[in-house]
Amino acid sequence: MKILGISRSPRFSPNSTARDAAIFEAVGNELRQMGHTVETEVEDDFTSADGYELVFSMGRDLRFLQLLSAEELGGLPVVNSALSLLHGTRTALSALFERENVPVAVNIPVLPGTKPTLRHGQRYWLKRGEACAQSAGDVRLITTPDELAAALRDFEARGIREALLSEHIEGDLVKFYGVEGTDFFYHYYPTAKGAFSKFGLEKHNGAPVGYDFDLRALKADADRAASLSGLTVYGGDCVVRPDGSFLIIDFNDWPSFSLCCDNAAKAIAERLCQRAVHQGDGLNALVAAALRHPVTTH
Repeated sequence: MKILGISRSPRFSPNSTARDAAIFEAVGNELRQMGHTVETEVEDDFTSADGYELVFSMGRDLRFLQLLSAEELGGLPVVNSALSLLHGTRTALSALFERENVPVAVNIPVLPGTKPTLRHGQRYWLKRGEACAQSAGDVRLITTPDELAAALRDFEARGIREALLSEHIEGDLVKFYGVEGTDFFYHYYPTAKGAFSKFGLEKHNGAPVGYDFDLRALKADADRAASLSGLTVYGGDCVVRPDGSFLIIDFNDWPSFSLCCDNAAKAIAERLCQRAVHQGDGLNALVAAALRHPVTTH
């Protein structure tokens, strides 16, 4: 096959440019070793995928996603789906997962003019809702109404007019990486000594206790979230509570896989080839709903 790989713009790789580049290059190398022709470019330079049989993409730019999604609608296999990324805002994913009974933390949409009530003594997380976090200021720990008001003013000043507010969950914070449709799944405790942190926010969960939980169940729920959203190559965070139950608190597209790059690249290359062969996968739940109600912002 003739395959196009599209790398992520540095502005969407805060503190992770080298890590994102490493997994992107590793996937391309795996595909070449399988006998495929792979060409690459950065999302900022994309104009067309004409002549390619498959695209693997880490891109997140709105203009880029609009261009690539038009070709995806024309039948071009794309992983991760540009259509899914175009419509898969944090707010949309939260609503989808709650509706489909994926075990996720409850998120309260915060729109201009709304004033959510905080429970006394409860900590919350405020996250931008229309896009992934691009800086540490896009995710805030909130402990008082005054902190919430100040954070929302800052969001508005930076043009962020859609946010999610969720209760802080006590327990072991677990990060996970997966590739839906494969056996690959990797997890670790980001608050353990020496673990990498993109923004340093994980520290608020403290050192892990090591609560026992069902890893196979977490993989199954994460894979189902990936299938529903169209984010085939995914990463996320969950909190394991003392009783062993867990809630997914974040789910995102194509992380850096920095602790498991080689194995992840093999699984991604395998899944890409599957996607190219099975053209009849159909629209995922997120895209099917979004196309009935088109969005104009991202």
